[in-house]
Amino acid sequence: MPDSSAPDALDRQPNQREQQRLETRRRVFEAAIEVFRRDGVQECRVEDIATLAGVSRGTFYFHFPTKDAVLADFLGEAEAEFVERVAALPEQATIEEVVDATALAIASSWSTDPRLFVEVGLVALRRTADSLQSREAAYGIREELARRFEGASARGELIHGVPPQSLADLILASFFAVAMGWTQNHPEISLEAALQGAGFLFLHGARAKG
Repeated sequence: MPDSSAPDALDRQPNQREQQRLETRRRVFEAAIEVFRRDGVQECRVEDIATLAGVSRGTFYFHFPTKDAVLADFLGEAEAEFVERVAALPEQATIEEVVDATALAIASSWSTDPRLFVEVGLVALRRTADSLQSREAAYGIREELARRFEGASARGELIHGVPPQSLADLILASFFAVAMGWTQNHPEISLEAALQGAGFLFLHGARAKG
């Protein structure tokens, strides 16, 4: 009688290998973030990350070709939280409410991790610049903001003629630039207030009304 369990065992093997791969990748990722925070991204050694994760140097590069690849994953996780905060707003939320929610989400995520934010912010700015140049499909928070800007434009809240994705890129670039400056200068105002100010300037401009 054929062994009916054999196909099940074969099916389980790839799944187990994939699970092990994901667990190793996560362990390497978490070790890298810990070392980044301790030593700095540029200054740290891949060997130290590998040692902390209990893997070889080659295993690190198998999962992450560069340190920036780790930061890109870290940014992706943070963006998922940003998207959740903005997506939770009512569909008819004003553009002011959308921009403010984005500012608060970024501030909540990064105000306690300023050193790492600078490096992650550089990755975010490069990605935004690349998207503006290549006109690639929207991603993460950019996609959600573009959708919200499109709705606001249809309701007459925004000027016509500017693509929603371009507006999303502009506000995100502004937020990341302001936040990076905040981490370097350590001003007396909070990151939340700095980002809300950037959002106000984005929506209303800096010229005084006479």
